[in-house]
Amino acid sequence: MAGTSCGTDLSTRSDGRDLPAWSVQLKMLPLLDADAPAATWRIVEAFSLSDLPFELHLSWSAGSGAGAECKVTVARSVRVCVYARGLRIRAGNLADATNRVGVTVADAYAVTENQWEVTGEVDEQAVAVDIPVPPFARRVRVEMADATQLPTTTIKVYDGLSTHRSTVDGDKQPAEGVPIGGARTVEIDPSGATAWRAVFTLSL
Repeated sequence: MAGTSCGTDLSTRSDGRDLPAWSVQLKMLPLLDADAPAATWRIVEAFSLSDLPFELHLSWSAGSGAGAECKVTVARSVRVCVYARGLRIRAGNLADATNRVGVTVADAYAVTENQWEVTGEVDEQAVAVDIPVPPFARRVRVEMADATQLPTTTIKVYDGLSTHRSTVDGDKQPAEGVPIGGARTVEIDPSGATAWRAVFTLSL
């Protein structure tokens, strides 16, 4: 058992940094790079000591290949469980003030579920917006800054062949969101000028 534990021991298990305030566009900065001789289940916990939101990009590999990656929107803290030998974690500030963030990694397994948020603005012409489906997405829920526009906003789902498969009115979305299935893109067809967000539920 001692040999197995040593074989899965990461080169580093925690780190932190100050993320500069948002300026023009999101800037992703290194938060943690860690490797081990062998893979095991890892629980990654990332958190803001400033109580501010940030974005997390996590990539990992259980072997010598490129592995997988995911993007997570973090309100204050997040927990992600992956089977990994190596971890690469980047973070970007979503707030207008310096954001002190940290990360820790423990060897354990837990069922986790997270979110990825895409935001935007709609101009007066109300042009439809295509949103690529992120890795590990299960469902998506669309919200408008002006809630009165939800009944005339539609959410359209297109499959891998760009075939239109479903349309859901904004005010008719299930409480848990629209199922992703084999979707390639989700299109928001808005009704007027407003800010919006699409929140994807991730099975990770």
